[in-house]
Amino acid sequence: MPSTTAPFELPRVGVVITCHNYRAYVEDAIRSVLAQTYQKWDCAIVDDASADGSAEHVRQLLETIGDPRLSLLVRPQNGGQIEAFRDGFAAGNQPFVAFLDADDVWLPNFLAAHLSAHLNSAHSASLSSSDVLLVDRDCVVLSGTYVALRKPRSGKGPTGVAIPPANRLGEVAGIVYSSEYPITYFGPETYGWIWAPTSSMVFRRGALEPVLAFPFKVKTGTDYLAATCAHLVAGSLLLSESLGLYRLHGANISTNSPYAGGHVQFSPANNAKQFALGADVLDYVVANAEPLGAIHGRGFVAGILAYHVRRFHRLIDDPRIVPLLDRKNRWRRHRKRVVLALRRMLVRAED
Repeated sequence: MPSTTAPFELPRVGVVITCHNYRAYVEDAIRSVLAQTYQKWDCAIVDDASADGSAEHVRQLLETIGDPRLSLLVRPQNGGQIEAFRDGFAAGNQPFVAFLDADDVWLPNFLAAHLSAHLNSAHSASLSSSDVLLVDRDCVVLSGTYVALRKPRSGKGPTGVAIPPANRLGEVAGIVYSSEYPITYFGPETYGWIWAPTSSMVFRRGALEPVLAFPFKVKTGTDYLAATCAHLVAGSLLLSESLGLYRLHGANISTNSPYAGGHVQFSPANNAKQFALGADVLDYVVANAEPLGAIHGRGFVAGILAYHVRRFHRLIDDPRIVPLLDRKNRWRRHRKRVVLALRRMLVRAED
């Protein structure tokens, strides 16, 4: 009889759990990785100089579990989320990498669903992001969706490309997983935030490597930098299924308000940081304008920069963007600068 064994192997996934003073939650995160139905993973837990005993707690837990796929990296001093990302990323060489915040939890099919999506036969992408349940500190469900994820919703359809179930490798590739939940592909020309937070994302190593190697100035908000910049290469796959728990416990870096429904309300400090994140993305795009232009054409870079100028008005004065803009966007930039200058004059006159 002919062999039914597939003539290829499925890829390993590098899982990075980043932890800073999350002793109360990190065990839940680790055990959610152990519970994955897709078992080809290696997990590095990076403790970013916690002061609450997180590192020792994890060390004892790993000794009890005794799984060689789990390892602990302890940073001697706090470097912020991006440095923890970098250390965990550098610890492996797997073709796919997933980041899990220590206060979040994956549901058992998280990795199987993402790998099945990435290995579809219609569109390959730089990263994938799935929906999440919003829960409180005790994992009581507050919401069944993260509203900012651009998945198909009643009365508000996305502009991406649907990936039919028949175009996903699923069982053919040996992944024991199938789902009728919609998966949507968004190409690199889609700008702005379209994903759920860090713990919902799985990246291709090749797309993320140049991003994490870049000298960004901001130390937190790494999911914004990583997703926005990696997306510029080959786009994103958005999974409509809720595959994890995003914990709102009152001490999150990005949000500390009680959940009131709809969009998660970000903290004032996080909102103030948005310009710094936009400036970092601008630096990355300018530095990588040539390879991005080679992949997508010159107009692609002009479109990215024009979007950032519209969103972050203060970036309009950066002289580096002028040679990279097309004629239409140069005129828009000039017009916007004139309008902003007139507004400043009116404010000074009123004072």
